[in-house]
Amino acid sequence: MSLPDEVLAVAATLRRGLEDALGDGLAGLFIYGAAMFPHPDGWALDFDFHALVERPLTAAERDSIRHVYASLATRSALGRELDGYFVLRADAAKSEPPVHQLDRSVRDEAWALHRAHVHADRYASICGVDPKAIVPVPTWPELDAALRAELAFIVTHPEATAFGILNGSRILASYQRRDVVLSKYEAAQWALDALPSEWHDAVGAALRRYQRIPQPADDDTLMRAWAPFVAFVRTRLPAT
Repeated sequence: MSLPDEVLAVAATLRRGLEDALGDGLAGLFIYGAAMFPHPDGWALDFDFHALVERPLTAAERDSIRHVYASLATRSALGRELDGYFVLRADAAKSEPPVHQLDRSVRDEAWALHRAHVHADRYASICGVDPKAIVPVPTWPELDAALRAELAFIVTHPEATAFGILNGSRILASYQRRDVVLSKYEAAQWALDALPSEWHDAVGAALRRYQRIPQPADDDTLMRAWAPFVAFVRTRLPAT
């Protein structure tokens, strides 16, 4: 699919910045996420990406990357929404959640989900190694663990109410369909069809937040619904 111009512009600038910062240490760059799916005009996008690197980053390289981030943040709204992982090329060939080389206290706990998107061709390779040639196809147990990690992330971010409602819907849809390759927008449509009507107002409010067309009551709707909805999602997970 063709990518929005704003996504292409950020991708090109990020590529140049990482090539300058890392030289031959940059093995590849690919993007995924909402930009790879149909979505309404005005939809709030993150810039989701993985950079594959040949070797652990030095302190100087990490500083250079942070300067690239800061520069992108001054150029566009999307440039302020970078959500990426820097992963060793050797680690990308493994199933275990890889260490984020920009912050080694972090792992990509959604690695199985990201691999599923790659193997479903919901990604775009910007430069270097094509990830589809190296990342393993995820197993269902790996996807199950990643979905549960997604729910744990929602629980620890109660301030992100719209995100929690839509990503909770995506978790439920993924189990119901046994397919994790869907967007938050697609998951919301599923939720409006498949979930009890008591959740429809919250899903609608979350959709409007992401479409940047909120109504005055939406914040209150989301705040009241978040905790009960998260509890509902937890009860609907299959037993391990």
